[in-house]
Amino acid sequence: MLMAILREYPAYGRLPVDVERTEGTELVLRDGRRVLDLYGGHCVSAMGGSDPELGLVLADQWSKASFLSNLFEHAPRAAFLEAFGALLPDGEWRVFLSNSGSEANENALKLALAATKRTKVLCFTGAFHGRTAGAAAISDMSFDAFPRTPFDVVRVPWGDLAAARAACDAEVGAIALEPIQSIAGMRVPTPGFLEGLRALADERGAALLFDEVQTASGRTGAPFAAQTYGVLPDLITTAKGAAAGLPVGITVARAGLVEGLPGHLLGSTFGGGPTILAMAAAVARRVGDEAFLANVRASGEALASEARRGPVREVRGAGLLLGLVLDDRISGKAARDALLARGVLVGTSDDPQVLRLFPALTLTPAEARRFGDAFATL
Repeated sequence: MLMAILREYPAYGRLPVDVERTEGTELVLRDGRRVLDLYGGHCVSAMGGSDPELGLVLADQWSKASFLSNLFEHAPRAAFLEAFGALLPDGEWRVFLSNSGSEANENALKLALAATKRTKVLCFTGAFHGRTAGAAAISDMSFDAFPRTPFDVVRVPWGDLAAARAACDAEVGAIALEPIQSIAGMRVPTPGFLEGLRALADERGAALLFDEVQTASGRTGAPFAAQTYGVLPDLITTAKGAAAGLPVGITVARAGLVEGLPGHLLGSTFGGGPTILAMAAAVARRVGDEAFLANVRASGEALASEARRGPVREVRGAGLLLGLVLDDRISGKAARDALLARGVLVGTSDDPQVLRLFPALTLTPAEARRFGDAFATL
């Protein structure tokens, strides 16, 4: 008799560690060792692993109403709108809730192209916005995710404002970018770049979209990187740490941009459910606490300072979203493996000489010292 055999699609190369549980900024392995987690679930574990307060929020909401469809209003949605809205830059905004960063970006692109009645998106080399059709179309991948893109795309070099101006014709409805390009090697905007794109979008009648899937939720030391850099986009997307480990995608649009667009343009079965939004509201309330953000900034400065004890020639990024450009003595992969052997987990990037650090936002300066002690031995 034949039996079903199920194996996982080989999408991921996994690390040789056996994690039993998570505790704050640490991974506790089955053999009892503790690893300082500066990878943070790729920016997802914003409040640390297995946070007790969030565990109570989760259990409480599950006991009241685990899920409700979007046919119903519910208290967690109202709480989320209040808490998350308080983080946004001044102005009137509209929000749509989905399940991931890719979806959030898909929805932002739909809104931008529908609002401007245009067919083209301007994006940048090194970008990563997701793996669904529209998000992949504006990502700079080494392979074609789909046979064709759902709209026209023009891609210009990151940081090249002159090239962006030359490419932004009357058919461009959206200029889309990450304020900090994480996977490309934590590339930060050059002075005047974001401001220039804001002016260009205004001049050409395009919508400016900031993909803040990684840079929001207090990651840069402010609620959004838009506030860190003082540039206001028309659309902001986020996901990753916004619900501290539960899947959520958030698309925020300037009210004036989307006024009059049909509601049925967007939809989501799971987006905006009560359990997810109870968690997202709790996260937003923490991010809205200035003392919390002050710790992010202080810990980010401490982590950057400790990094300079090791084989590094440049530290990039903001807050607790850092890229370490290594010198020629060691590659990123070799440094990651050596640090893991010393009890510290970090991430690599598409640039083979850049390590990425995006720990829980609860990291302390004292814990940053633990990283420095390990990094200094490489």
